[in-house]
Amino acid sequence: MALAMMLALNVAAQVPDSLGRIRYKYDFVVPTNGNFIAAIHAANNRPDKTKRFRIFIKSSMYRIKGEGNPIKIVENGKELEIPSPMTILTAPNTSICGEGMKHTQIESMPMHEGISCTSTLFLNGADSTYMQDLELWSNYRNDLNAFANRAVALNEKHCRGNIFKRISLMSTQDTYYTNDGGTTYLEDCVVKGTVDFICGGGTIYFNRCDLELRTRGTDGKRDVICAPATEAGREYGYVFNGCHIYGAPEQNGRYWLGRPWKGSPRAVWLSTLMELKPDSAGWTEMHGTLPTLFAEYESMDEDFQLVPTGARRQQFKDKEGAVRTVGYNTTLTTEEAERYDVERVFGNWRPDMRAAQVDPPVVHIKNRGHIYWEDIPEACLYAVCKNRDVVAFTTEPYYNVPRGTAEGSCFSVRCANYYGGLGDPSNEVVYPNR
Repeated sequence: MALAMMLALNVAAQVPDSLGRIRYKYDFVVPTNGNFIAAIHAANNRPDKTKRFRIFIKSSMYRIKGEGNPIKIVENGKELEIPSPMTILTAPNTSICGEGMKHTQIESMPMHEGISCTSTLFLNGADSTYMQDLELWSNYRNDLNAFANRAVALNEKHCRGNIFKRISLMSTQDTYYTNDGGTTYLEDCVVKGTVDFICGGGTIYFNRCDLELRTRGTDGKRDVICAPATEAGREYGYVFNGCHIYGAPEQNGRYWLGRPWKGSPRAVWLSTLMELKPDSAGWTEMHGTLPTLFAEYESMDEDFQLVPTGARRQQFKDKEGAVRTVGYNTTLTTEEAERYDVERVFGNWRPDMRAAQVDPPVVHIKNRGHIYWEDIPEACLYAVCKNRDVVAFTTEPYYNVPRGTAEGSCFSVRCANYYGGLGDPSNEVVYPNR
């Protein structure tokens, strides 16, 4: 994108409303201003990265090829040079918001498997990234039988302060490669995969998230949800709070909650609904790494009864093959579980409050198409929806329906929070008002 256009978008994004209050429009709208990769490039190349850059993606399925620059990989012992299928965000303070998790889908289709060459979106040092209401899908070779090929939908590295609200991540193995060295908060998200489909380091908090076990076919192999590689000295690793585990019925009673990858692995499950129950041992082994803490608190089955945890694994082999007994209790006490609330994990940074949505106004219509509503001071801007699809943005509490609009069209309004994430729609009004 030309520098002049980038500057114009950035200047237009901050606007005063009729009362002189500063509000924000989106810096880049996909596909109006260009495609998804162009939006990421605009965020990366903007002159002032201390100000937030807001991207809005309209409802659609977007198949992306990645940036295409040559990268080297090793496959079957041979070094290959391939065009990169990855799209990489390096700039901080960027928001990427869609219309809805099931309506804004971004799909890549890598032809070679591996963590280093498959990320649909790679956040590399992109601190304070905010994402909401979209799906990232790594559709490896479009092959439904690629049950355990490593294909990353979202990759984070060295990012601090990322917040994801109502996003879906879908792949097979290594769906979400987590934030080595950083901190991320997920709320009301969905992560789908087969083997280690959440893996990596960092402090990652999954609040009310769905974990969907995808099928591995009929060969009887087991899924594994997570493979933490928590850095040494870090107090918190993976925290799953109030989550829901469901999916392929053949995995019931057979999958593992996690296995230790490297570093000082930590994972705790708090008040999680296990519609599909794991193997009674709960956890399994990998590479001779010993977990620092693998524990649960009040895991529940599909009938909301406590899942028995007395048989959870407490012995793991070390790198020399010696059997070691862990020095912790696999079931947390109430007092121990309380240490994992959001405020204690993140301190002064409260991502749950930052991800809060703005309630919608009550919308009225008069004079055959003048829509108006009471101003909401907390709203960053308003999205006007026709038949539930976003058709316009405004910083003022009114909208005039264009002439020629079909009779019977229904209009509603959604408010954006500071990051650009849209809240629930208002009541609907029908055009024209007779």
